[in-house]
Amino acid sequence: MGKESSFMSPKFLSVEYHTRFFTQVLRNRQHLKSRESQDTTFTSTTEMFISFAVCLILAIIGIPSAAQGLIVGWILSIVGVGGIVALMILSVSGQWGERPTYDDFLKGVFFFFVSFGIFVGIPAGMESHSFWIGVSASLVGLVGGYALGIFAGMQLQRLGWFAIILNIIAAFAAIVLVGTTLLMLFLPML
Repeated sequence: MGKESSFMSPKFLSVEYHTRFFTQVLRNRQHLKSRESQDTTFTSTTEMFISFAVCLILAIIGIPSAAQGLIVGWILSIVGVGGIVALMILSVSGQWGERPTYDDFLKGVFFFFVSFGIFVGIPAGMESHSFWIGVSASLVGLVGGYALGIFAGMQLQRLGWFAIILNIIAAFAAIVLVGTTLLMLFLPML
């Protein structure tokens, strides 16, 4: 992340942006990135992920123990939560001053917002017992989720390496939302 993009994007409100450019972004942008070594390396980002996982485990173990009043739980909680906060600050500060690029677009975040937008319409239609209200609300949600997803997929890159974790979580949440949406649509038909 943080590299200058090797190409210029058309204006957001242009037809070219949504029909040609953005579809290429969603497909694959690897060919636009400079060729990097295919070797497996242990990078500082990998160290940050491992540190984050350790801090998360300490917090998960420590918080219930701290709730019971154990001093060890308080120590684990403070180290775990403090470590997560410090790692997030380090991640954001490492990305400070870098511009988001389409080369590092967060596809999982984008698809989360799109699927959430579609999902929102289904309960609206179910509550009013109207298929067409549900479809209309889903279409409005799709448009809103599409625009918000593009914005979020770009701007969340400012979180640095932590954006990768959010992208993975968002991709998983998008899959869950799509599955839930399909169940809610087809379950009444059974």
